[in-house]
Amino acid sequence: METRYCTNCGKTIASGEFIGANGLCTECAVKAQATGGTGSYSDKDWLTTLLFAIFLGGLGIHRFYTGKVGTGILWLLTGGVLGIGALVDIILIATESFTDGDGRTIVQDTHKVPSGPRAAQAASSDVIDQLSKLASLRDSGAITQEEYEAKKVILLNKIH
Repeated sequence: METRYCTNCGKTIASGEFIGANGLCTECAVKAQATGGTGSYSDKDWLTTLLFAIFLGGLGIHRFYTGKVGTGILWLLTGGVLGIGALVDIILIATESFTDGDGRTIVQDTHKVPSGPRAAQAASSDVIDQLSKLASLRDSGAITQEEYEAKKVILLNKIH
């Protein structure tokens, strides 16, 4: 069985732990749901930030865009710190390691936890799929009835 890792914290996700399409472990999914959405991710667009850094990195436009005004001015006055800082920023943004002015990571939208009515509907659909998989595991004898009931309670709490 392939090892899975949480897309937010990097924790190994156990094979018996059911996760949604967003790739979060149970703890991160609960935290993201409690905060109402993206958790530690920035609301700045990843692609826009990357394109600003590639084409206007020497002027620091990507830093102004992400709320890093102080270093944006430094980049503007020094030509992206002689181009080296701009290159480092391009690499950081491309590898999704760059943060905005509030310290939140700028990532692609596919890595963000969705929120709102559509997300609730998707989560509900995901839970139903997971419940059917869980039932088939119980029917095949891979898990006991007690394990099935415990996991079922956890899954149903996700949509309430």
